[in-house]
Amino acid sequence: MINTSFELNNLNKSEVAVKNAKAFNEVVEICSALFAGKDTSKYGQKVDAVRSRISKLGEQALAGDSRAVAEINTIVKYIIQPRLLEATKVFNFLGNYREIGYDEQPRVKTYSYEGLDARLQASGSDVGFAGRKWVEYPIVTQTISSGMAIDYRELASGNFAGTVAEEMAQVQTDMNNKGVAYVFDVIKSALKNNTEYVKFYGEYDSAPTQAQVDGMINKVRKLGKVGIAGDFSLISGICDWNGYKTVGSTPIPFFNATQVDEIARTGLNGFYKGSALIELENPYNFTKPLADKSGFDTYYNPNDLWFIAQGANSPVNIFRRGGITTMTGNDVETGTVKTRFDMELGADVVKGREFEIGLLTKQG
Repeated sequence: MINTSFELNNLNKSEVAVKNAKAFNEVVEICSALFAGKDTSKYGQKVDAVRSRISKLGEQALAGDSRAVAEINTIVKYIIQPRLLEATKVFNFLGNYREIGYDEQPRVKTYSYEGLDARLQASGSDVGFAGRKWVEYPIVTQTISSGMAIDYRELASGNFAGTVAEEMAQVQTDMNNKGVAYVFDVIKSALKNNTEYVKFYGEYDSAPTQAQVDGMINKVRKLGKVGIAGDFSLISGICDWNGYKTVGSTPIPFFNATQVDEIARTGLNGFYKGSALIELENPYNFTKPLADKSGFDTYYNPNDLWFIAQGANSPVNIFRRGGITTMTGNDVETGTVKTRFDMELGADVVKGREFEIGLLTKQG
């Protein structure tokens, strides 16, 4: 389960209604350039007006004006939202990605065949005909959240190219990674807990063995060419198997010059037994250092190895409901004003089609 909440008190929805979309979008565009330290000369005298307005809002926010806080949050939201929603299109890699409105319920509609019984038989005898059974069901959504502490004093002073741009970039990265991790968790749970339908799921001890990987490739290959996706630590281990062939009891190295060059440049050999090796970038979550301080936790489980049939219609359905909402409140521990951004996602693996994705994961 992903922790997506902030401990805030006096939580308030902090957005203002946009009456003139064209004028507001221009303000957002200028603010985005100011925060990023980019050239704003093309906007002419409008830049000075925006600077003055943002500085005034910063002063009012410092004085506790909730309307000013809401206006700043709305500007920041409109800067973040397009980039974040563009980033979430990575979900197309994981499955069928759809965007729906707040007033819509995410639902999955699928079917199965009944009575499919092709057989050899005498001429004129009865024939079995398959019937299609439709099933439709709703899926539950999950709120993916991140937050930032906007430095209103910095804005009031006119220092727009300060920490705001870094904070916004971190919110985008954090929410996108949390969203992908949530989808992975849904898929894994569907495979692991499936007791009714066929599934290609296995667990390993300390590392996946070559026999386990070969066995999973053989199963999924019946559905199409296989892509093997996982953390660099797992993919690089599979890559190493390309370099040896055991004859009798003697492992004989046989890397050729092309393979050596590819590994030197990318760190990986791109294929194993006809299956593409796909590294899932698994960034550190800098807000979660390990207990022994030897590093940081990662957003995705580094012990999951996925086997995906290429070119097939994925059984995974991913929904994003609405856009991004923003709230503001006081942090209980520090007393600082924090802004929280929320995005609603839903994901599901079609029941009865779990076997279309293979998974090897670590025991425990």
